[in-house]
Amino acid sequence: VFHPGRLRRRRVQANDRDSQIAWCLQGGNNLTLASLTSDHVVALERIERADWWDAYGAGTPELAEELGLHAQKVGSVDVLIMSAADILMFNRAAGLGVETPATEGQLDEVIARFHAARVPRFLIDVSPAARPLLLTDWIASRGFPLYNNWVKLTREVEPVPWVRPDPRIKEIGVEHADEFARIIQGAFGLPKKVAEWTRLLVGCPRRRLFVAFDRDKPIGTAGLYIEGEWASFGYAAVVPEARGRGVQAALIATRIRAARDAGCRWLSMETSEETLEKPSYSLRNARKMGFEVAYMRPNYLGKTA
Repeated sequence: VFHPGRLRRRRVQANDRDSQIAWCLQGGNNLTLASLTSDHVVALERIERADWWDAYGAGTPELAEELGLHAQKVGSVDVLIMSAADILMFNRAAGLGVETPATEGQLDEVIARFHAARVPRFLIDVSPAARPLLLTDWIASRGFPLYNNWVKLTREVEPVPWVRPDPRIKEIGVEHADEFARIIQGAFGLPKKVAEWTRLLVGCPRRRLFVAFDRDKPIGTAGLYIEGEWASFGYAAVVPEARGRGVQAALIATRIRAARDAGCRWLSMETSEETLEKPSYSLRNARKMGFEVAYMRPNYLGKTA
């Protein structure tokens, strides 16, 4: 785990390139981005990938077979496959060129893994720490268009934002696994079998999961994956009728306090980008709670048919 200095902010134009880190911005908009070392970017990618790798190992052998659930390695690249569900979030390659420089042969092997699994569609994400710079040219030359961008956010644990402790939010164990899975399923439109898989995340050793209640009714979820001085945020969802009531902000604050109490120093989060057609309320809430935009990470779309 890397320990970079405090974050600094700077205004970055779409055509600005750092000698080590290239930000990939869609359109020509300006963004206020954190100025990061390359080590910090690598650490951000590492904790996110560890979170996903752990999640893919949570399924029972029977459920993994039904979902076609596999987490594979091609060198240092994570190939995440859920062949029974045409959901891009669960069929993607992460870390290409981050730990070690990518090669065209490695890229072709990654693509071959998705074809072998008969995944209809998949994503290849490209971190700003990825090497070599020709990597995006190699991907484009294989007919993979830019699909979208994920926004990567980060902050130090301190200072913990002051939000009144919310008695509606409780850290859960397996007794609330069904409620957790049901909210995630509804928020993201997941098939029943995928929801069963998310249920199995409750109780995993490195995870702390939270549910917000309105009286006895579950209305929101959030998750925290902890490894060393880093924590990864995920599994955030609020039921439609409870939105606009500060539930998500309270869940973020709760997790920041939990990460601090666990000895973490740095936090990582990713969410969808904001567009004119689709606002990203998760992004807005995260920034209000002290997260800074680290970079935009492009996803390139591959198809097997």
